[in-house]
Amino acid sequence: MCDERKIHDLYAVAQQLRAWIRAEYARASSMERREELLKIRVELSRHLEDQARTFQELQKLRALHQTQYMCLLVSEASTLSGVVNDRLLRQIAEREVGAGRMKPTDELYVRVKAKLDVLCLVQPIPPHEVREAMAKGAEERPSSAYLSQISIG
Repeated sequence: MCDERKIHDLYAVAQQLRAWIRAEYARASSMERREELLKIRVELSRHLEDQARTFQELQKLRALHQTQYMCLLVSEASTLSGVVNDRLLRQIAEREVGAGRMKPTDELYVRVKAKLDVLCLVQPIPPHEVREAMAKGAEERPSSAYLSQISIG
């Protein structure tokens, strides 16, 4: 029972971290800041996947993490009106493959290189969320003893 509680708390904190990453990514003004946030997201994903108790749970987590990752990248290449800049998205995808965060066989990368629609995979962060994030300023980082392996500095 105690282990169940720890897993539940872990996922609750992970949700807070995901929301924080999403908000910070929306307001990030530099490539360095976005890359820092993507590294945090990768570490969070790995940490949570290590906690998976079944293969099905692991598959669900991986699918969720992949969707969230694509959402951040598509948002980075989108205007506030939600229009995706295809050239910028290609540059972002190349950056992610170069950094090793994305595989050349990743569906988003393949679609971007083939100049196919990417919004069938994921929607960017809604414009109102971006405006709200930019208006708020930096948020306080969530913290937890459960996620001590993850650097959110």
